[in-house]
Amino acid sequence: MNVIEASVAHSDVLAHLHAEGFAEPWSVEAFESALSAPGAMALIAVDDAREPMGFVLLRAGGGEAEVLTIVTRVHARRSGIAKALMAAAADKLRRVQTTKIFLEVATDNTNAEALYLSLGFAIVGRRKAYYSRPGGERVDALVMAFGP
Repeated sequence: MNVIEASVAHSDVLAHLHAEGFAEPWSVEAFESALSAPGAMALIAVDDAREPMGFVLLRAGGGEAEVLTIVTRVHARRSGIAKALMAAAADKLRRVQTTKIFLEVATDNTNAEALYLSLGFAIVGRRKAYYSRPGGERVDALVMAFGP
């Protein structure tokens, strides 16, 4: 597996992967807008056949960064892709003098929470009813941070 940098030109690929992983996916236009913003960066994990397996989208500035979204294709989950993406993102962020990374994770996404904890993230807050689920249910988000 390799990790490559993404650009606005990859928005359709990111939207397709996001739709595979989330009940309320972002549109191509949402990815175009996010990737056009100052400090935005995205990394795509591709297999040996250059097939996209997942991605991470971040926004950085002022020494801090936020993971906006991350997804791994359903059939490739629990294979180390998200961990590799987060490691590559952390490496890239260190090169631009980023010292702290934030993200939100739904309280019902225990696999993702466990991944982030294993990477050294700590829970620093909670956002009540942050995520919506199909049918109108609301789920809290844990705010997590990595860095000093």
